[in-house]
Amino acid sequence: MKPIKLSACALAISALLVGCSTSTTESENVKTEAIWADIYVTSQGESSRVIAELNVSSRNGNNIQLSDKDKLEASAAGVTKDLKQDDDFFDIDYRATFNTAQENTQFTVRFVRGETNEILETSLKLPAPLKIITPQKNQSFFRKETVEINWTPDDATDTALDLMLTITCKNNEGNNTSTGTTVRSIDDDGSYSINLETLDGLVDPQINSKKACEGEVFMERIRYGVLDSKFADSSRARAIQERYSDKFEVRLEQ
Repeated sequence: MKPIKLSACALAISALLVGCSTSTTESENVKTEAIWADIYVTSQGESSRVIAELNVSSRNGNNIQLSDKDKLEASAAGVTKDLKQDDDFFDIDYRATFNTAQENTQFTVRFVRGETNEILETSLKLPAPLKIITPQKNQSFFRKETVEINWTPDDATDTALDLMLTITCKNNEGNNTSTGTTVRSIDDDGSYSINLETLDGLVDPQINSKKACEGEVFMERIRYGVLDSKFADSSRARAIQERYSDKFEVRLEQ
């Protein structure tokens, strides 16, 4: 799988701009089949968050704000909770937290429409948790060395595994600057290697090579859910176990 090289700046910008809209539409003014949904469960090990984002027609459409007669609710491990609105910068989404994060925990998210008595039901199941074993805390690498990433593997056939390496350095003005690489759908066999020499950002002349950089690995194990077919095309549902590695050092000079 060919890695995707992105600066942290580009990653941050894409996260902000993709799927974001500053305009809001009340749900009572949108037909069910015109509602695009992004519904997911994410866990870092102890609890799980259910998050639902609703837009008009597509991920780039207007944010949908629930009218009084519409609601979102989620159930897991015998507990049912209403999803509460969360306003985050440009976006509106709806969230609830559950005190469970075990493998195969079943989550059901319902979108209840008061005017039409419709109930759109989405099912999600958490994949196996993972632990990043290496790199370890304060481990040190030279910029021409290879970082060996090890984690607890999984043999499930219905999951995907993504990995992102981010390295933050100081530039000549003393400000933070970042580089890294993202790899999609790697084999979940417990091991992956990244040659730091392939990261062009580590030889940028604007970086202060006398200062060590700080590295971190982020991994997501993803299982896609079953989304109600009444939602608009390209809507999606997924359950995610996500983890961060310990931070480690990257030296630019020997």
